Amino acid sequence: MPTSPRTDTSDNTRRTPMLEKGFGLDQRLRPDDMTSFLTPEADLFSVWHLGIPDADTSAWTLMIGGAVTHQLTFSLDDLRALPQTEIISVHECAGSPLLPAIPQRRMGNVRWGGVRLSDLLDLAGVEEGAAYVISTGIDEGVYDRTYHERYEKDLPLHKALDGTALVALTVNGAALPVLRGGPVRLVVPGYYGTNSTKWLTSLTLSHRRSTGAFTTKYYMDPPEDGSTEATPVWELAPNSCLVAPVDGDVHVGKPVDIWGWAWASEPVTGVDVSVDGGHTWAPAELAPRIGHGWQKFTLSWTPPSVGEHILACRATTGSGATQPSTPRRNRIHQRLVFVTQERP
Repeated sequence: MPTSPRTDTSDNTRRTPMLEKGFGLDQRLRPDDMTSFLTPEADLFSVWHLGIPDADTSAWTLMIGGAVTHQLTFSLDDLRALPQTEIISVHECAGSPLLPAIPQRRMGNVRWGGVRLSDLLDLAGVEEGAAYVISTGIDEGVYDRTYHERYEKDLPLHKALDGTALVALTVNGAALPVLRGGPVRLVVPGYYGTNSTKWLTSLTLSHRRSTGAFTTKYYMDPPEDGSTEATPVWELAPNSCLVAPVDGDVHVGKPVDIWGWAWASEPVTGVDVSVDGGHTWAPAELAPRIGHGWQKFTLSWTPPSVGEHILACRATTGSGATQPSTPRRNRIHQRLVFVTQERP
């Protein structure tokens, strides 16, 4: 039988051999390839900052400590024995922290499975005054010409307790592969992927934010709109992408569906589509959100003339947030298509 969680006061930090060192990126799909509601795990992008660790799953533990009633350590079997939850969620890369205004178009929509973070924190007991959960991975190495002992992020406590964040063990029903952050990773629906710490070994309740580089130097957006403070890269800004049509599928006088996906930290309530590079817009049909997944939008269009047409899409949420046309990670997505005469 699985063992019970154990009270533990030991240091969970240890050196692990690395399968790969340094920053890496594996981007499989472009937006026009994202035709499935659920993205196959093998097609989902991967990003690692410090390398890929060679994790020993037989000895893996997850420690919960800091501002808690009692520190706990869970083995993989302990985690598997707890109630499991699945949630569909958009997984989006925030882009390079060195170039935060450049859209990367790295995203997917997957089904994560694991233990609710809120359930684990309830078992540990959150002390009064705790405000953040600091998550730490076992990876270590060089990023941006600087050595980092670990990858460390933080979450506001209210997000950690809202019932959506998972200590994930599976993706699309299968065990997390090491490239995906397995055997255990954090998943935070509605937040950018940088917050979903891979190769998770510790969760620390804290009264203040992490002082690590990935929460102070990196993934902090510069002040804007008159503000004097940088903003943590947490919640997903409204975004959307065009999947179809593509060149070769658009003919003058023949109706065609313009469609794609839209998402944000909150449900998207409207998507507008332009066929003239953003000069005019028309509302698309929009599917409801399932879990924290992306939403399909569709607009039928009959091209009036042969030649180049610039398609664009723009998502808006119930709070009024929308995509900008200026340089941002969620800048309006555009695509050039060439309308042709259909061959007899």
